[in-house]
Amino acid sequence: MRHVKTDTRMVAISVLMLVACCEAFGDASMQVRLSARSQILGAWELESRTVRAAGGILLDPVLGTEPLGRLFYEASGHMMLQLMRQGRSQAISVPSNPKDSNNPRIVLGYDSYFGTFQVNAPAGTITHHVQGSLFPEDLGKDFVRQFRIDGDTFTLSFTSKSADGTDVTRTLRFRRLK
Repeated sequence: MRHVKTDTRMVAISVLMLVACCEAFGDASMQVRLSARSQILGAWELESRTVRAAGGILLDPVLGTEPLGRLFYEASGHMMLQLMRQGRSQAISVPSNPKDSNNPRIVLGYDSYFGTFQVNAPAGTITHHVQGSLFPEDLGKDFVRQFRIDGDTFTLSFTSKSADGTDVTRTLRFRRLK
């Protein structure tokens, strides 16, 4: 009889430990999601922007090789991004390539939008819900970006199709502003 009580106690203790572990892992999972979101809050300065296709690194006619940029995430869930080609000496410039003269992004050398954001830490993505933009065709869009955060470095990347249908991956690396 005493052996049965000991076995019953062991089973009860094992079940309690299993429940406690499951709760701890559930809480840890929630903390990771909250932690990822809280880590990106604040102001970020663009360090580099790379545009890559199957053939290698491309020169970006819109923002150039070393654009300036700022990215802001607020605890309220709002965000804002500003990117600018360096060397803009006039409000509106004439592109060196005549076929680019009808592309307002190249002419302006500037991109900007704001809206809200959502972090999906398990998927490693952040979605920017565009509410306002320099370019009307972006209004209402959701821009999904892969993200990685490592201390004071925050990297966003995404792949899209170029005008000729080629996959192009853009990687933006930011440093936290202090």
